[in-house]
Amino acid sequence: MKKIQTKQAIANRFSSQFSKKIMLFLFALFLFVANLSGQDIAGKYEGFAEVQPFGKLPISGEIYQKGAIFSGIIVTPLGNSGIIEGKFANGSLKLTIDADGNDIFLEGAFSEGRFKGKVSGETVNGNFEMNRIGDAPDLNVVFKQSKEKWREDLRFIAEELPKKHKSAFHFVSKVEFEKAVADLDKQIPNLDDTQVIFGFAKLLAMIGDGHTALPWTEIFEAVPIRFFWFGKELRVFRVDEKHAGLAGAKLVKIGGVSVEEIFKRNQSLISQNESPQFVLGANAYQICFPVFLNYLGLTKNSDSAIYEFIDVKGKRTSVSLKAVSNDAKIDWVYPTKRLPLWLQNRDRQLFFKYLPESETVYVQFQSYPRRKEFKKFSDDLFAFIDQNKVKKLVFDLRLNGGGDFTRGRDFFINPLKERPNLTEKGNLFVIAGRWTYSAGMSNTADFRNDLGAILVGEPTGARPNGYQEVRSFRLPNSRFEVSYSIEFYKFADKDTAGLIPDKLIEPDWKTFHAGRDSALEWVLTYPTVKWASRNKGKG
Repeated sequence: MKKIQTKQAIANRFSSQFSKKIMLFLFALFLFVANLSGQDIAGKYEGFAEVQPFGKLPISGEIYQKGAIFSGIIVTPLGNSGIIEGKFANGSLKLTIDADGNDIFLEGAFSEGRFKGKVSGETVNGNFEMNRIGDAPDLNVVFKQSKEKWREDLRFIAEELPKKHKSAFHFVSKVEFEKAVADLDKQIPNLDDTQVIFGFAKLLAMIGDGHTALPWTEIFEAVPIRFFWFGKELRVFRVDEKHAGLAGAKLVKIGGVSVEEIFKRNQSLISQNESPQFVLGANAYQICFPVFLNYLGLTKNSDSAIYEFIDVKGKRTSVSLKAVSNDAKIDWVYPTKRLPLWLQNRDRQLFFKYLPESETVYVQFQSYPRRKEFKKFSDDLFAFIDQNKVKKLVFDLRLNGGGDFTRGRDFFINPLKERPNLTEKGNLFVIAGRWTYSAGMSNTADFRNDLGAILVGEPTGARPNGYQEVRSFRLPNSRFEVSYSIEFYKFADKDTAGLIPDKLIEPDWKTFHAGRDSALEWVLTYPTVKWASRNKGKG
C-alpha cells in the first residue's frame, strides 16, 4: 500500500533538508574562512630551541593535521619525539610530544608558517622557534609504481642504510650486500610490484638484526588466525569466533604445500642473525598474510589462502581464510577453557596479581607505558609488596616485544635494588620466551645480571649482544618505511642465540591445551630460602 504523506510530514522533511543545507553551507564557509586566514599548519619545519639543561639545539619536524587531530615528529640531537596531540585556536598552537616517555609541551603563537613560543615539561624548559619550509612528506604507501621508481628506491636503500646503521655489515659482508643489490636491480624489470617489495624485505633481512627490516607486516592485511610452534607442531594459537572450531588445530599445509617446506622457503625473509626462537615466532606470524603466501607461490590471491588442518579431534579439514582490515576488532578464541595467567589482560601494558596460596606476586610486564603511568604502577606494586607477606616475586616478559628499557630499570630494577630481601636466591624470577625481544630482552638481562633473578622458560627472541635502538627512513617513491639499528648493546659475556634460561621449559601443547603454565608452575614449586617481605611492624 502506498503511504500517504501528511502536510506536517512534508513540512518536517522540508525542514530537515533545509537544516542539512544550512549545516553544509556553514561548514563550507568555515573552510573558506580558514583558508583565507593562511593558517596552513601541516608541513615540514626547521628551527632551534634554547632549553635548560641542554642549551641551544637545532630542531626540525613534520606536523600533520587531520581535522582536530595532530600527529608527526619533532627531531633534535637528543632523539626523535612523536607528537601525541595538538590544539589550535585563536592563533595559538599547543603540541604535546613524547620525549622518552615524558610529556613535553611546545606552546606559542602560530602565524604565516612561523611557530614560536615556550618549551615546558618535567625535564626541560625554555624557548623555541620553528619555521615552515615546505609540505610534510606524504606518508601514504605506494604499492604499484614504475620499474624505474622501484630501482630508485632500491638505490636509496643501498646508499642510505650503510650510512645510517650502526654497523650495517656486522653479519653480511659489504661485497655480498652490494651483489644482492645489483642482482635485484637487474631482476626488477621482470618482477611485479609485490615481488619487488619482498625483494627489498629479503635484502634487509640479510643485515642480520631484527630491527633492520622492511616492516611489511604492519602494512599488509592478515587472516584472523595466529599460530604457534609447539615443538615440531604448528598449532592454531588463537582464532576469530567465526572459525572457533579451528582453535588448537594442527596446521599441515597451505596451498597444498607442507608447513615444513614453507618454513624452509620462509627463512630468507627472516632476519638472518637472531635466535631460533625469533625465527619460530616470525614464521608463525608471516604465514598469516596472504600477500606473502602469494609471493611464495602458495595462493593465487593476495587476500586469501587455503589452509589445511587436522583439528583436535583428528579430523582433516581445508578452510579458505580471507584477510581482514588492520583496524578490525577481533574477538579471539584460544584452544583452552582456562587461559593461563600470562595470556590474561592482554590489553593492559602492566598488571600484577597476588597468588595467596604460594604468597607470590606475579607481574605481567608486557610493554612500557609512559613514565608517569609506569611510576604509578611501580609505586602501587612495591607498596603492596612492602605491606604483605611475599615469598616470591615473578616478572613475566613472554609478551614483551620492546620499548624503552630505561623505564624498566628506573621503575623495576632500581626499586628492587633497595629491597635486597626480595632478591635472595629463590625469591625473584623472570619468565621469558620467543616474543621477549629488544628492550624486553634487555630488561630480562638486567633482572639476572643486576639482581640475580632466576630465568625460566625459552631463550629470548633477541640475542643478548646485538643491535638495537630502532630508527627509520622512508623510500622516496613508494614511501615504504625502512627500519635500522643505531646502537650495539652487550648484555652477556658469552654471545648466545638468545638469553639462555637457567631452567629451560619449552612450550608444550598438551600442557597449554589443558590451561596450565609449566614455567609458572615450576617457579611456584621452587624452594624459597626465606621470606622475601613481611607486613610492616611484624616479625
